[in-house]
Amino acid sequence: MMNARCLLSRAAALFALAALGACATHESAGFGAAAPLGYASGSALGAGLGPREEAALARAFAAAMETGVSGAPTAWSSGDYQGSVTPGGRLVAGLKPDDGAMLPVSAPIDLSFPLETELGLYAVTSTANVRAGPSLKARVLGQLGAGTAVDVVGKTPREPWMLVAVDGKLRGYVHQSLMIRAPGADLTLAGGPTRTPVLCRPFEERLAYRGESDRWTGVSCKRDGRWRVEPAPAPAANAPAMLSN
Repeated sequence: MMNARCLLSRAAALFALAALGACATHESAGFGAAAPLGYASGSALGAGLGPREEAALARAFAAAMETGVSGAPTAWSSGDYQGSVTPGGRLVAGLKPDDGAMLPVSAPIDLSFPLETELGLYAVTSTANVRAGPSLKARVLGQLGAGTAVDVVGKTPREPWMLVAVDGKLRGYVHQSLMIRAPGADLTLAGGPTRTPVLCRPFEERLAYRGESDRWTGVSCKRDGRWRVEPAPAPAANAPAMLSN
């Protein structure tokens, strides 16, 4: 068996999700048979998955990402292979100029359309419902009190709904009539470029086959209706070399 080597994950690199950091018991041998979606891309054992095992992994992975509880593994098995997918919290990418910047969000929100971004700081003028979508019919996720400072990270084009974050965490949509520009903020009314938000989740995977096992971490984002594993970021030129046991 090869010496263990720590795998850098996008989740750890971007968000210091130490609880999900892990070491694999094999070095990665490429993307394996699941290359298009990357579900087994962190595992040397994944290269041996057949179509039946790939399908079992894909079902478990999609279920874990879509509805799984953070920290709760979704198990799967097929033939001599057994594995699990453990999702982390929900993250939203695509709202900031930095493509790698992701904002945590505690509840599912509607991200099905492009948004005007970079509108800056606002203040809530009276108690405001925060909704899962830009509609008075959308589910209420909570409330923000008068005077709460919010970062407007998105606005629905031609509609008076703002997607807001508080202390770096997405909360949901608030009607524009319940907010004003924060005192001292730039008075420019136009927002920044229109961007399409993307739902992402960090994950930990385990895979076992006839007494051998792998464990690795990564981040998956829902693009074009399918969950795909994001490529790991390239190490910086001055990054220290990784050591093997």
